[in-house]
Amino acid sequence: MLKRIISPILTAALLVTAVPFAEPVRGEEELKDSGINYTEAVETIQNPGAGYTNTVWAVCKPNDTKVYSPTGSLVLFFIDIGAFSSGANGTTDAEGNYTEGVDYDLDENFFNAWRQTLDNCRKNGCMVGLRFRYDANGKENPEPATFDKVLEHIQQIKASKIITDNKDIIAFVETGFVGKWGEQHGGKYTTVDYKAKLLEAMYQAIPESIPITVRTPDTFAKFVGIDRSELDKPEYYYRIMTVENTGEVINEKPFLPNYDRIGLYNDGYMGSDTDLGTYENREIETNWLNHFTENTYFGGEFSGDIKYAKQFDTYLPENAIPEMYKTRLSYINGNIFQMYKEYTYGEDYDVNGADNSAYYGQSVFQFIRDHIGYRFVLRKAENSEKVKQGGQLVTSFDVENTGFANPVFSPWSYLILEKDGKFYEKSIPMDVHGWKSCKTSKNSFTWQLPDGIETGKWNIYLRISAIADRCENYDYQKDIGLPNYGIRLANEGVWDSKLGANYLGSFEVTASEEHGTNNMLYCSSVPTLSKFDTFLMTLDDFTFVDGEKSSPREWQEKDLIAKKDNCSLSVRADSEAAYFMAEMPDDAKEPVYNIDVRNGDERYWLYYSSDGFVYFSHDSYAGCQCKWNGNVVEFRIPFEIMGLKAGEEVSSVQVFLQDSANDWNLMGDITAANVKIPDDFPIYTAETPIYLRKNTSIILRSKCAVPDITYQWYHNGEPIDGATAMMYRTNEDTKGNYSVKITAPNGAAKMVSVVNVLDPDEENQKDGVKGDANCDGMVDMSDVVLIMQSLSNPDKYGENGTEKSHITTKGIDNGDVSGDNDGLTVGDALEVQKYLLGLIKTFN
Repeated sequence: MLKRIISPILTAALLVTAVPFAEPVRGEEELKDSGINYTEAVETIQNPGAGYTNTVWAVCKPNDTKVYSPTGSLVLFFIDIGAFSSGANGTTDAEGNYTEGVDYDLDENFFNAWRQTLDNCRKNGCMVGLRFRYDANGKENPEPATFDKVLEHIQQIKASKIITDNKDIIAFVETGFVGKWGEQHGGKYTTVDYKAKLLEAMYQAIPESIPITVRTPDTFAKFVGIDRSELDKPEYYYRIMTVENTGEVINEKPFLPNYDRIGLYNDGYMGSDTDLGTYENREIETNWLNHFTENTYFGGEFSGDIKYAKQFDTYLPENAIPEMYKTRLSYINGNIFQMYKEYTYGEDYDVNGADNSAYYGQSVFQFIRDHIGYRFVLRKAENSEKVKQGGQLVTSFDVENTGFANPVFSPWSYLILEKDGKFYEKSIPMDVHGWKSCKTSKNSFTWQLPDGIETGKWNIYLRISAIADRCENYDYQKDIGLPNYGIRLANEGVWDSKLGANYLGSFEVTASEEHGTNNMLYCSSVPTLSKFDTFLMTLDDFTFVDGEKSSPREWQEKDLIAKKDNCSLSVRADSEAAYFMAEMPDDAKEPVYNIDVRNGDERYWLYYSSDGFVYFSHDSYAGCQCKWNGNVVEFRIPFEIMGLKAGEEVSSVQVFLQDSANDWNLMGDITAANVKIPDDFPIYTAETPIYLRKNTSIILRSKCAVPDITYQWYHNGEPIDGATAMMYRTNEDTKGNYSVKITAPNGAAKMVSVVNVLDPDEENQKDGVKGDANCDGMVDMSDVVLIMQSLSNPDKYGENGTEKSHITTKGIDNGDVSGDNDGLTVGDALEVQKYLLGLIKTFN
């Protein structure tokens, strides 16, 4: 009978992650201000999934689709598939008569190439927008012979899963396909009925988490079955409810479920009072965008005809800026009207809820440029000043979104505690998606520190990421990459490019005379996944192509390969690429940075100019990167691009700087001969001190972003027989140092210290944690199991049981959560389960 009662509860509790029992309390001192400058920085910050788009016009042909490797925080691909359509791949005679061609299915080469392209985008830190289209030149009727063929192409894209498999980096998909330029006019299937059917097909083919955008609002109206003139009526967006007795009216929830991921791409932006035919009634349809598109994208491109736009007053800053906030302008293709540079931003252009005073006196062009999409400004940051080991840290900060839009996606957020290049990282239960435009969000969290955290000054960072791309979310099957998707706050002096995070202040960890067995960093108000998921980590093995020496440990003396006058050249490598960093005078007005590698008889010459042009003397430079800032330039060169190999030597490497604004004069030059490419690979793991109670085991792992590596585990410097797996569970003799030798497929090897296991001082342990029957510092299902085992089989699991995991006197005290001092009962197990399920918040 007892089993029948407990089993359902156990089943439910298994779904609950380990919950530390700790009432949120303040740190040992009052919170102190971080000292950060809370004034918005007047600076262009290109954050993921917003702002200027880097547009790629990709031409695809049967058995001939190129692989691209663009850079940029939001890359918009215009994917021309006209070569697969009879309406575009036919022939035109001298008199201009067109003869239909042949319709083709999208082929394997097409999908393979786009899968590789999206992989490159991920490595380069790009969020992506997509528009498939049958025309890139303004041709009439470029579509296939039948509309069914259009639908077949959409189904092929769905079946390929290239979008589904990359849904975390795909910001939006424009419905596109039909009409001139994929703008859904001037084609065979551009009536509103066809466009609604096209939207239906896209709505079913594109994963639900990805926004879809239409060219004109009438497509949406037709799709949902309402009249275009009624797009802004509240009843289409909310159920109107009247509360009985009081008569109070409540807007309950959306009446059109899941349609709020449909937005608008406006390719005639600010071109007239209708944006060149985009709108039928501007007020009604911008009201629709304001009411209904909070979770989707609105953007496109400014009209190119400024002279025509000036016939209307739509473009004027006093009209345009409030509408940009109203419609949540998220992205634009970079062709903002240059005339805005003639206007000065001032108080007259302010909108309610946003403090834009930092931009008073700047040009309207600069203001618009910097506020497209979301823009987060830290307005307050306070933290505990001192916290003992194992104590509680309080972080409190306010963030204002002064941008035109909200973050459409739902960013991940992490707290990072860093000291001397090593860091802890933990998820924050924070809804950054809810940081709405013209609003200030207040955030406060209490953090439980590990008992073994090193004493001294620790820096606090807030990492906000467009995708889950950091160590805590590590996938052992693939390289998680570098933190390329971090979101930067618009404050001076807070951004750390290596961590991809924003500085919130610092605090001091002081020594504690009492040590328990808490080895975690966790937020006291939420569950945590694992007892040992916050090992110390480091990014010292990684090279960040950001045009800066990201830390004193990134480029060191050992990396130097050449030095001449005021120029120097250094090299590093990981498992995929070589990295070169040069320091030279930055006197060029329009810099062009060149790298020239001689490998045997081959010469590889690659250069990047300040206007975005890239030249390479061979076919593809996919995966290459170059960034510069001041007198530092950094290159990333994948091994296969220039025939490089880890551990081998090349004849020479030259980096030189030219000024394209000054007859391409040479401004700096450094060459290294007979350069050995380092044989290295990156590891995230840093040594972590942890406290464990006696006779307790722990699962160890080392995080390495290299596939097909081998392991050999060591205890106090001695190899452990048979310990050659990715993970290792310690035995009863746990105390001491554990390290692992990691060997890459090419034979390169590293010895990494993983943990230093300490026994807690049994005489000076902290008071027991209520519910923690096994005395591991946590309350989780293992405590429920131990209580039930000790009751059902006291000889094995009781206070003097034969099993090493038997309950102790302290465990009985902790497990007696009823507070009646009657020892353990089934009722105690049930109370712990209720706590894990959230049915109770504390124990009596």
